[in-house]
Amino acid sequence: MAVRRVDRIPRTDGEARERRLARGARLRGYLDSLLSDDQRLLVVSNRGPLSFVHRRGDDWEANRGSGGLVTALGELGRLAPVSWVSTAMDAGDRKAAAALAGPAEDRRRLEALIRQQLPGQDMELRLTDVPDDAYALHYGTVSNPFLWFVQHQLYMLPYDPQVDDQLIDAWRNGYSVVNHLLARAALDASPASRPVVMLQDYHLYLAAATIRQERPGSLLLHFNHIPWPGLEAWQMLPQNLRRAVHHGLLANDILGFQTDRYAANFLTSAAAFVRDARVDRAARSIAWRGRTIYVRAYPISLEPDALVRFARGADVAARREALAARLDRAGRPRLVVRVDRLEPSKNVLRGFLAFEALLERRPELRAQVRFLAIQSTSRETLPEYAQYAAAVREVVGRVNGLADPDEAPIWLLDGTDYALAMAALQLADAVLVNPIVDGMNLVAKEAVLVGDPVLILSETAGAAEQLARDSLMVTATDVAGTSRTIEAALSMPTSERQLRARRLRAGVREQDIEWWLGRQLRDLVAVSEARRPPSRPLRDTLRGFEPDLD
Repeated sequence: MAVRRVDRIPRTDGEARERRLARGARLRGYLDSLLSDDQRLLVVSNRGPLSFVHRRGDDWEANRGSGGLVTALGELGRLAPVSWVSTAMDAGDRKAAAALAGPAEDRRRLEALIRQQLPGQDMELRLTDVPDDAYALHYGTVSNPFLWFVQHQLYMLPYDPQVDDQLIDAWRNGYSVVNHLLARAALDASPASRPVVMLQDYHLYLAAATIRQERPGSLLLHFNHIPWPGLEAWQMLPQNLRRAVHHGLLANDILGFQTDRYAANFLTSAAAFVRDARVDRAARSIAWRGRTIYVRAYPISLEPDALVRFARGADVAARREALAARLDRAGRPRLVVRVDRLEPSKNVLRGFLAFEALLERRPELRAQVRFLAIQSTSRETLPEYAQYAAAVREVVGRVNGLADPDEAPIWLLDGTDYALAMAALQLADAVLVNPIVDGMNLVAKEAVLVGDPVLILSETAGAAEQLARDSLMVTATDVAGTSRTIEAALSMPTSERQLRARRLRAGVREQDIEWWLGRQLRDLVAVSEARRPPSRPLRDTLRGFEPDLD
């Protein structure tokens, strides 16, 4: 079984490589148009690409971050000189910030460590030391859980959110303060009269306004990595808060979202909440206070060749062989895989309930199928997350009963081991990605790059706008439908499964991370030349019609 399944790792297509080389040349052309000879591109985010540990003397350690943002922008320094502005997250980062701003010997030592972690890049890190109390309010009270819960529509509205004096104080003395400090740090990082700034995600909705006020000619793009919900979600915020969010974002030249649906939602909310805004839905633009702001979709992606190289590496091979041996001991069952964080937005609970319903309907599958969940914990200190994790464990315990580990229908393994996750995706017959709502969900794209599973995807995953045609689509709340779709995936003929996977893989390779970045740089060039960026929406094929219930 192991030999057969290792062959699922796709080969790199030479023609695709040539296309990517041409695309890289276009990216450099865009950057040459945007930046003067001595100018650096500014990236501003809450978390930077590296975190630092200082033990003693000159003993430093740097670790590269994970997640979609670092994956997307972590190689940008190969194309252009970049200054990356972020918060100093802990004591190690603060010491690194002091060293980078300190004596030449200390600075050279840290810069050498950065080059080692980010080889071949012209990447300057600007770690911003913000007050601990302000950052705690910014991140721990406003960004998470408040904005995260609002935008992922996770609140039980009869009970939450409670917009009380504590939250308002956190907004004023935490969220606003940190946004201002990071904006100031970005301005300090560039003396240019027209800095080119790429602001990242929901932590920084107010930062563009500070930059715009001081340097009106700035070229600003804000990309939102998480969903932008419909009007009703934002109406749960008091008028002054939702107005501040929208005014802050409208200080940018371009607003980027993961999907056309989220871009359309922003146009609707801007029309509703910004009194003097004139929204042109056809052009996907907003005229506001003498400026035009363009609203666009830029679905984030991956670097396919780098991922496939990693998937062929020794670490993944070792974990794949161990998993394959365990599957052999279990009688070579078919394998359903999910890889995600154990948190409410990922909809893990309904996935397990759907699998439980399948086993109740088809009890013989208890010995023929394993559901392997590669899961990491997230924000365990939040009561909502702890309660959700307990509900998930209850279902898993009920399904597995007292079975021996290999004979248990559900296997739970460590989600912090990325090599293990890739090995599981290589071995999967089906991959379940059923979030309640997601910005993108890169697991769906990773799965089809390293294996050839049937992809089961919820309509409300951001990835659905690109991957729906060749996936099996489900409604996030539909436990019965998801259960039957898992059954359909497991019974799909090999030829159909592989054909679907090939088409999905081709789409992800074509619309890869350079495509994502190139669309943004192309549109920034258009704005810099007083042209309207292209406004054609992406293809949106969410699902076909289902038969009516009897």
